[in-house]
Amino acid sequence: MKEKTVYVCDICGYDNPRWFGQCPQCRNWNTAQEVRQTKRPRASTEIEGTDATFEALIKKQKEPVTRITTRFNAFNRVLGGGIVPGSVLLIGGDPGVGKSTLLTQLADQKVTVFYWSGEESTEQIMLRAQRTNDATLDRLYVYNTNRLELALEKLQKALSDSESKLPDSFQPVLVVDSIQTMKSDEVSALPGGVVQIRECTAALVAFAKARKVPVIIVAHITKYGQIAGPKLIEHLVDVVLYFDGDSDRDLRILRSIKNRFGPTNEIGVFEMGENGLKEISDPSERFYDANANDSGNAISVILEGSTPFVVEVQALAVSTHFSSPRRLSKGVDQERLNLIAAVLSKRLNLPIENHDLYLNLLGGLKCSDPGIEFPIAVAIFSSFFDKTVPPKTAFFGEVGLDGKIRGVSFSEKRITELARLGFSRIYLPKNKAHAGVFKKHPQVDFFECAYLKEALIEIFDGRS
Repeated sequence: MKEKTVYVCDICGYDNPRWFGQCPQCRNWNTAQEVRQTKRPRASTEIEGTDATFEALIKKQKEPVTRITTRFNAFNRVLGGGIVPGSVLLIGGDPGVGKSTLLTQLADQKVTVFYWSGEESTEQIMLRAQRTNDATLDRLYVYNTNRLELALEKLQKALSDSESKLPDSFQPVLVVDSIQTMKSDEVSALPGGVVQIRECTAALVAFAKARKVPVIIVAHITKYGQIAGPKLIEHLVDVVLYFDGDSDRDLRILRSIKNRFGPTNEIGVFEMGENGLKEISDPSERFYDANANDSGNAISVILEGSTPFVVEVQALAVSTHFSSPRRLSKGVDQERLNLIAAVLSKRLNLPIENHDLYLNLLGGLKCSDPGIEFPIAVAIFSSFFDKTVPPKTAFFGEVGLDGKIRGVSFSEKRITELARLGFSRIYLPKNKAHAGVFKKHPQVDFFECAYLKEALIEIFDGRS
């Protein structure tokens, strides 16, 4: 086969036969890598087994797609109800967070996992599987190689053999761990390079579509928390998942960033233990302390995907010993803390310019929901004046630069979750549509607030 030399951007995957200093596509400098590439046959990445004509969707409407449901309800919910046959999923996460553990635990009496590893030996995978999945080892098949064509050939035979043995309950799922270790013989580039990752991903997508077998690809992430390799692979796959968790905590969060078959930003919460991962059916109880009664604490409810979570916001305001006060935030974007601090200073004349501000979400959760802004302001105000929030009280709402408290989406879901957990006082933005929801929860006292200043006076008036 004929070889050619191309220069590939190791950030975005742009390639050109001539060297370039600045990538024309992503505008980054000094990212061109020389790659010797073998021209491959077109058929290797074509999606075979599909009709060559356009087809009216109305004909397919009566043929519902049966999703593959796993043992983890949280995993199924994140995907929109289960794994779609023929889909390709990309999952990334920090080393040691539990990606391989999660995927080996998918094997059960309904799901047969073909685990193709280029990183671990068969013995290493067996040791982990025995610790987490001993009852279903007969549904976990392992193959150890980093050669793409050889593995796909072996997989074709394994699928045929298993299908004949398990005709009634055969639901195969292919796991590739990891895409950075895979190598196609038709590309003369090192594993982990932009070209190898791109070509191997394209071949796996073609295989999944042709055989109607779902493929889950494990990917490394960069130090910036992004999937390593060209951005193109995120466009090729159907679903992109991130598996997050701190090394010093047992909580793990699975989050969908892209999903062609369901909602995005849906999350599932798991707990890592000695026997592997276990899903947490009621995550709200893990992210707040029901008995906390100290200044600087405020309870809120946030929405991640379609799931409401009750969380505890902790703030600490202390006199600074520096020329410029410190602003540190964990779990919430730093700019959001700066914005709320500016609103408190301007609209409430709060002299926080001489105070360090520290913000934390209990449980290690990361939140981008704008509904967290009102409770952040409450927590800062509470810490500044060393006044406690009334017990069984919660807050949600977005804070505008003008000091107004503005509405957020899915208020009814938030209220229902707070009422379920026994909160008796809820402060929220004004909205005429809330009247019907209030009637459903007569045991709760609702306080609709238009401005942050009025709300804080109402909350802390007379409290010590």
